[in-house]
Amino acid sequence: MNGLVKIAVSSLFAFGLAQATVNFPFPQMSDYGGNATLLSDKAKASEDLKKQFQYWMKDMYNESGDVAGVRSNPGSDEYFSEGVGYGMLLMVYFSDNTTSYQSQFDKIWNFYKKMMNENNLMVWKVTNLANKQDQGAALDGDIDAAAALIMAYYQFGDEKYKTDAKALIQAMKKSEFESNGLHLPGDKWGDAGANTKNPGYFDPAYMPLFALVDEENAEFWSKTAYDANMKLYETSSGEVSTGLVDDWTDKDGKSRDDEYGYDASRAPWRNAKAVCWHGDQRALAIDKKMAEYVSTVSAADMKGPVKRSSGSLGGDHNSTFVTSLMTALISDSKYQSKLDEYWAEAVALGDENYFNQSLKLLNGLLVSGNMPNLAKASAAPQSSSAGPESSPSESSSSVAPGPASSSSAPVQTESSSSAVGPASSSSTVDAIASPALLPAESFALHGRVLHLDLHAQSRVDITSVTGVVVKSFRADANSTSVSLADLPCGTYLVRVRSAGVSKVRTFSIK
Repeated sequence: MNGLVKIAVSSLFAFGLAQATVNFPFPQMSDYGGNATLLSDKAKASEDLKKQFQYWMKDMYNESGDVAGVRSNPGSDEYFSEGVGYGMLLMVYFSDNTTSYQSQFDKIWNFYKKMMNENNLMVWKVTNLANKQDQGAALDGDIDAAAALIMAYYQFGDEKYKTDAKALIQAMKKSEFESNGLHLPGDKWGDAGANTKNPGYFDPAYMPLFALVDEENAEFWSKTAYDANMKLYETSSGEVSTGLVDDWTDKDGKSRDDEYGYDASRAPWRNAKAVCWHGDQRALAIDKKMAEYVSTVSAADMKGPVKRSSGSLGGDHNSTFVTSLMTALISDSKYQSKLDEYWAEAVALGDENYFNQSLKLLNGLLVSGNMPNLAKASAAPQSSSAGPESSPSESSSSVAPGPASSSSAPVQTESSSSAVGPASSSSTVDAIASPALLPAESFALHGRVLHLDLHAQSRVDITSVTGVVVKSFRADANSTSVSLADLPCGTYLVRVRSAGVSKVRTFSIK
């Protein structure tokens, strides 16, 4: 951000925005642009999630000096790379205007880097915070850590996270993906690994993000890897009437053990995330099929591992199986009451072990609207009504229409005590020499719709506080309305320019 812009923006936000700690404070309670059916009471779910996260922090997070790990269980000194990925995501999404978890995020990332092997990937298992073992990596931890770094860049506003994300993404491409785009479960699986796949290790929601950061390999991520691994998901789901994805498959997606267990338990969340973030129709079809089966089982009875071919239940009733399968229910509004039932059961399960508790938090964040794609607020749409193709694309921040959301987060204006985070180093906002306040009578917010009463043909820009234009359009001299449903919660500026004069107003989406 250049000097003139800094002066202009600081004059607009002198009433207290400098006190902010993060750009997108919890709770977001987004509706993901209407792409999914979410919990009926997102505010109550957010409160429950915060309590569950506090327990997770107390018993799972463990730091020593400048490093921190996520314990495999309370009191344990054993750590997995998957826990690092979960922990980094949680630090990003649970940061609010009272507590930023950036320091904890940095310490977990330091631990990842300290435990890197020769392929610049963290070894999959560590027996204490100090000693690195000579082991291979596991893609599930690496892929979440890379995505968390991207989200940290937008949440905390530091360019270093984007740089680190690119390096990690490229390391994964080199050692954990075949040239045809198919994933390897880790970097040291050898020839056997080429025919052994774990669909739940792959995340379609991350591919557009990786393409944005790793520009020279954008086509590999957005097309080659996306398509190859979605075919694994589709083949595995298509084998059985339950639609459940297998723990392990061969390179063609054919079943290895007919079991939806702890490995596969990330699959519904990963596909549901692609639906929420990108309106991904292939992911939606997979979740819809799983949801048909899940809707026939009461939340209180759901137990795993589940036999995919018969739907027969196992003996483990915990949040891994309750909340992972819950996320498939976002695929259709007819499952609203069942979705609420499953979340209520997860809350009633209380404090659990590391894996169950981590999955509860991640899945709960998604279905409560608290896991938005933070990069979306920095993508300038070509049109407020445009949507992506059925495969992921970030050419526009708008999204394809999906099932109606159960609710939308309220939008309100603030004239004092708004909250934003640190300014980005790469702003696209041009300098405003003497910004004038947009008159109150010309500006109104109703729900998530912004109404402007314009008196001349104007250019309208809506920008994030990091300076990135998130919506831009021209309007005639009349009343104009624009939907804000696809924007994450946070503070924004609306700027109206006409005949060389700019008028600006700030507002916050809560």
